[in-house]
Amino acid sequence: MIKLLKNRQIALSLIILGGLIFMAIFAGVLAPYDYTEKDLQNRLQPPSSNHLFGTDNLGRDILTMVMYGAQASLLVGFAVVSISLAIGVMLGVLAGYYGGWLDEIIMRLTDSFLAFPSMFLALAITAFLGQGMENMMLALIAVEWTVFARVARGSTLDVKTKGYVRASRWIGASNAYVMIKHVLPNIISPVLIMASLGIGNVILAAAGLSFLGLGVQPSTPEWGAMLNAGRTYFTTAPWLMLFPGLFIMITVLAFNYFGDGLRDALDQKMKNIELEGRF
Repeated sequence: MIKLLKNRQIALSLIILGGLIFMAIFAGVLAPYDYTEKDLQNRLQPPSSNHLFGTDNLGRDILTMVMYGAQASLLVGFAVVSISLAIGVMLGVLAGYYGGWLDEIIMRLTDSFLAFPSMFLALAITAFLGQGMENMMLALIAVEWTVFARVARGSTLDVKTKGYVRASRWIGASNAYVMIKHVLPNIISPVLIMASLGIGNVILAAAGLSFLGLGVQPSTPEWGAMLNAGRTYFTTAPWLMLFPGLFIMITVLAFNYFGDGLRDALDQKMKNIELEGRF
């Protein structure tokens, strides 16, 4: 863990992500105003000392909205990826370990979901289920689990041929024990990399769905919904879209930056282990 933190790319991205998470958790304390507070006399005010990010068409403080919007965006990102990871890894490990007809069923199901463009599938599911954060999360889970299933299956196919796995089976260990004790710990690296990259993708997709009016309710602060609300005033009050768009960009870049750094660090670690094992 300490060696990973010495990686500058990982350390920088963790600082940014830590700040965003801290802002989301303590938005109620840090925010200068209540996000439900309206001031029609000060509507569409540009950034100033009283309102650092300006105000929207209802006189609400944009900085406050951005802070509370971080809660919804990060919650969707972490929740969707966590659930997708659990579903995808479980199905991928089962498919890779047992093979045969179970592998065929799980992989054909995965291929069925992958046959559609991910954003199109998420749009279709959300439109069918209706507007709301829960429905949006279900739609994104339906899209994201396939990635983890593919990665977990491929890694399991490689790990189950290792000597320590065969030895464990020869001495009578159950399949469940082998999968939990030997397979899962040795496929965790690529899964974690995909998860870190996936959070940024989910946040971006959630913002896109909310921008199209298929995400959270309009009264709920969320970066994509803020972009949708501000597009009408893009020429007269560009700050309505500038600041939520900027935070979306920073968050997605930070997660992608972290994922790339983690991949480089873990790949180098695995190479060192392999080299040490040869001598």
